[in-house]
Amino acid sequence: MRFCNYHILRIYFLALSCILYSCKKSTVDPVAIDKAYFPLQTGKYIIYDVDSIAYSNFFNSTDTLSYQIKEMVDSPYMDASNQTAYAIIRSVRADENSPWILKDIWSANLTDHTAEKVEENLRFIKLDFPVLLNKTWKGNSLINTDSSLLYLKDWDYEYTEVNTIITVDTMQFDSVVTVTQLNEQNVIQKMIFVEKYARSIGLIYKEQQNIETQPGQYLNGYILTMIIREYN
Repeated sequence: MRFCNYHILRIYFLALSCILYSCKKSTVDPVAIDKAYFPLQTGKYIIYDVDSIAYSNFFNSTDTLSYQIKEMVDSPYMDASNQTAYAIIRSVRADENSPWILKDIWSANLTDHTAEKVEENLRFIKLDFPVLLNKTWKGNSLINTDSSLLYLKDWDYEYTEVNTIITVDTMQFDSVVTVTQLNEQNVIQKMIFVEKYARSIGLIYKEQQNIETQPGQYLNGYILTMIIREYN
């Protein structure tokens, strides 16, 4: 009986070990939430080269404009939602030889799983953590998309590239994610909204194309690109 009990106990512990080992092997490590693509630190700034093209089918005209924008992170504060936010001081100048002129003040904040930016009183969910290829989210869901803002409704932001290497002039960015906010093109309209973020730096590229392309008519709308020029 003692011999049988010993072997029964041995079989029991072997079975228990196998179960525990299988559970351990099947456990999936959680994906790290890397918020370094949206750094918020007082005094941090980025200068962008901006090019814009405006089309008017009323005047049958095309206007182009090039300038620079500087976005600098100011001191943190508690916003209306009782969460820490940072003022983003935005200045504009014609070129590097011109003085900076205050343009406006936006804000940005991080939550437990998102990066948000308030632009012209509209809150966009710029990033959703963790960063995963082909992951989608409703980036404009915090915006009341009525009347003139209806075009912002139900956009599915998507990570279309992750961990890519991008070179801008002499600057190389080793870990870049591309957020395609919208890409809709047909015979009457082209709407392309894309942003790229580099780890530990932030937004390095922005493209917006919102153009009416009615057959037989002059184009109507705009193209805007922002490319990083300098950062600290």
